[in-house]
Amino acid sequence: MGTSRYSPLIRDPGRPQRATHVELFYDLVFVFILARLSEVLIQDLTPFGAYQALLLLLAIWWVWSYTNLATDTLNSERPAVQLIVIGIMFGSLLMSTAVPDAFTNRAMLFVSAYVGIHLGRSIVLAVLLRGHRLRRRPLRGIFWFGLSGAIWFAGAATPSAAARAVLWTVALALDYVAPVFRWPTPFIGRSQEWEWNVAGEHLAERYRQFIIIALGETIVITARTFRSSDYSLHRGLAFVVAFAMTVLLWWIYFYRTREKLGTAVTTSRDPAHETKWAGYAHLVMVAGIVLTTVGDELIINHPLGHTSMPWIAVIVGGPALFLIGRALLGHEVFVHVAHPWVIGTGVLLVMSPAMIMLPPLGVAATAVAVVFGIVLADAMSGREAAGMGRVGPDQG
Repeated sequence: MGTSRYSPLIRDPGRPQRATHVELFYDLVFVFILARLSEVLIQDLTPFGAYQALLLLLAIWWVWSYTNLATDTLNSERPAVQLIVIGIMFGSLLMSTAVPDAFTNRAMLFVSAYVGIHLGRSIVLAVLLRGHRLRRRPLRGIFWFGLSGAIWFAGAATPSAAARAVLWTVALALDYVAPVFRWPTPFIGRSQEWEWNVAGEHLAERYRQFIIIALGETIVITARTFRSSDYSLHRGLAFVVAFAMTVLLWWIYFYRTREKLGTAVTTSRDPAHETKWAGYAHLVMVAGIVLTTVGDELIINHPLGHTSMPWIAVIVGGPALFLIGRALLGHEVFVHVAHPWVIGTGVLLVMSPAMIMLPPLGVAATAVAVVFGIVLADAMSGREAAGMGRVGPDQG
């Protein structure tokens, strides 16, 4: 299984695996995409509206995540790889313009960009890697994204939003389930473990960067919303509360994770397992950040307005969902879940029904107080051990 003259496209496993400038450049698009996703949710705070936003988030995450898996293997310092990433960046930007109207009049644009990114990336890599043993990876991508793409387009073509949601759910299920079964493909078979030589430090760095991007989007929306307000005392207090929650979420993630996620993955007995669960955990945290962003916009625009249960679900659910994702990361990767995270999440959820009596600003301030208590308790507890329990048989 020799390599062809295109082998320099593959990362050298012996060199430091750090994110490159083109990857950071690519991430800038997602500040805009996540802002548009928050716009979708705040315009329709109903169960169906939330489900639509969830489907769009899953699609957005899969574009970023699958591209990240590609750059984890490819040498992003090579011009050919950089052009691929920039092409995906353009497709992602095009997709972002259609996000607010993906379930109405811009469904076809959204799907064309989404499917085009996945199929285009796979086709180009299949050409560039011809003769290389890793060529089967993009060939599997062509098959599976072609299969799900047909369903994506069928959903875009239907005039019913409900039918579109059903078809897109099936398409996303195919996109997400295929990797679980290692992309079984006719005449090629399933992918082998050696095809996914995970660079733990690179993936960990990319996840950290995306969390920063998501939190940055929250700051942008918070500042923009306050800038459009009348700068009254109550809106000023809401602005302070919103900023405080963003800082607390940042602290909860980075205080313990820092540089240890990559070590936890690379020293694990099953790096693929840790990588998969790290991805799921970060997806949950990003969903929590998106909800928090919507909540920040609500409390700044309506600090003393009437509080409804959907508003409480957003204002309280955002931090709670972030804590759940962080706990999942701790359990699956670090094999340790800080008790304050679990207790604090429970407190937030139990208190939620009673918060109907508070104005939106009061709900947000209460959530900040609880999360601040979690941070204090967590800071005083023991440190999280990287990869413990998955390194050797005596630690399982």
